[in-house]
Amino acid sequence: MSIIRFIGDVHGKYGRYGTILNESPYRTHQIGDMGVGFRRYPHGNWQANPPYDLMVEKGATFHRGNHDNPEACKRHTQYIADGTVYDGMMFIGGALSIDKAHRIEDYSWWPDEELSPDELAGMFVIYDAARPAIMVTHECPERIAAMIVGNMMSKYGGAVKMEERFQSRTRQSFCAMFAIHQPKLWIFGHWHTPFDVEVDGTRFICLPELAFMDIDTETAAPIGDMTPQREKW
Repeated sequence: MSIIRFIGDVHGKYGRYGTILNESPYRTHQIGDMGVGFRRYPHGNWQANPPYDLMVEKGATFHRGNHDNPEACKRHTQYIADGTVYDGMMFIGGALSIDKAHRIEDYSWWPDEELSPDELAGMFVIYDAARPAIMVTHECPERIAAMIVGNMMSKYGGAVKMEERFQSRTRQSFCAMFAIHQPKLWIFGHWHTPFDVEVDGTRFICLPELAFMDIDTETAAPIGDMTPQREKW
């Protein structure tokens, strides 16, 4: 049995993230929006760095989200690059920031937050060849996002909807991948809401901020339930 504790978006809350690392009996992987290289205000301080020494000590890894500086992530020794495949898992980061109009380029938003069309085509080729049992991403396929948004609309009385300006090539590419191969498990973050549903034989799990779930990577099955963010740390 090989178990990994997958951790949801951190958003620079490194004290809480460090607590999870210290308390975990397993190695961990954080699924994007760590906050690497993120600057909140144009004239403010850079956000603190993740606890590097602790991450190395614990063997903690992460891949990028849309609130991470892609180039800063690539320089981090604990970073898992897009398209990495090992132990039956495939990792792809990036997503669309729907609020990018209110962010600042190269401070809190990056033009390459999503992989380019050519890069995503390359991911498709890797995915088709690898046929992973577990997909580990920051975003999810379009049809799954539509289900999440549908849940939000029901909860908030139709206040949330998908708009044309929010269309994501990452979600669309993931839909094309899912059409040719259905992994046992697809785990992701980004949407900040707990979500757990099976579609066409694949279990899709969305981890909210600082929530975590332990996964047996040999069987692609969760060990226990999702552990939500604690109100007090």
